Amino acid sequence: MTHGKKPGMVLLDSNIVIYLRDPRWGRGIASQLSDERLHTCNVIIAEVLGFNGLETTEAYYFERLFLTMKNHPFNDSVTKKVIELRRIMRIQMPDAIIAATALQNNLVLWTHNTSDFKDIPNLGLFDPLSV
Repeated sequence: MTHGKKPGMVLLDSNIVIYLRDPRWGRGIASQLSDERLHTCNVIIAEVLGFNGLETTEAYYFERLFLTMKNHPFNDSVTKKVIELRRIMRIQMPDAIIAATALQNNLVLWTHNTSDFKDIPNLGLFDPLSV
């Protein structure tokens, strides 16, 4: 698990994307992202924009934010890594896709749910709310 350093290639988990809009956490997270290149994948976009009860103004904010990120497709390479992860451990499908996307693209996953990902070999994790 990565602690205390700010990696240059960041995959933001859906919870961190949502926390960016929260007045209690947003500024602190954003300040840590000052020079980072942000990445996403369709699972994260679907989790955030598919949230039941998401208001129109919030959806617009997140849609604009996702446009600034590099989106990584769920391709054959990610699919093979998902299969590998799910064969060796119990992991939910969306989390497996997110982790595989990070692994296959050399990204550090920024998440507040580090316990969901802590046992995945070679996955760089960072919890921006723990610093």
